[in-house]
Amino acid sequence: MALLQISQELQTHALALDELIAEALHAQQGLPGAHRTAAADFQQLTRELVRCAVIADREAGATWATIGKALGLSADTARARYGKVRLLWPPPPKPT
Repeated sequence: MALLQISQELQTHALALDELIAEALHAQQGLPGAHRTAAADFQQLTRELVRCAVIADREAGATWATIGKALGLSADTARARYGKVRLLWPPPPKPT
């Protein structure tokens, strides 16, 4: 369920970023900070999607070697990076 929610949020952010870029190109100017902010949100959601995928793969029986290979990591590095990861969805609200 979390993978589906994250996937939908990624799609929404990707479409918003696409619109923002199209508007900036049309106006031939950028909105200071808007692109960076949109990309940072996208990056955070992508990291969360990878964490959820690792959790799902481990629950399905995937080895650390298989997961690591897909991520360009060794089994030991994948285990060290994701071995204690737990699903935190939805993520806590950003501080204001």
